[in-house]
Parts: sequence; structure tokens; C-alpha cells
Amino acid sequence: MNNTDLPVHLVKRLEELLERERSYWEDELYSEEALTNVDYRSQLERMFKLDPLGPLPPRR
Repeated sequence: MNNTDLPVHLVKRLEELLERERSYWEDELYSEEALTNVDYRSQLERMFKLDPLGPLPPRR
């Protein structure tokens, strides 16, 4: 995982999300970090094989 550009707390969060079920990382897409940090958002999309041009998952 190439996340050397990210702050340590975001790298740790990404590692924690790998062990969680889908709903956790879908919620993370709406976090302030994911909405304001393009690098973090890109890393989330790569990790979970999301289409960066596709729509966000529906809010629950």
C-alpha cells in the first residue's frame, strides 16, 4: 500500500478499515478527511477497488 503521503493517523485508519466490514469503509467515504483530502480519498478508492468516477454509495 503506497500511503507515504498520508499523515500517520490516516494510514492507521486505513489499516483498521481493512479488518472491518463494508459498512465501515462506506461510512468513511463521507468522513471529513475523505471529503477534504484528495490523497486519502484516492487511497480509499484504490484499497477497496471503488470506481473514482462512479457515484458514492447511498447514505443509510
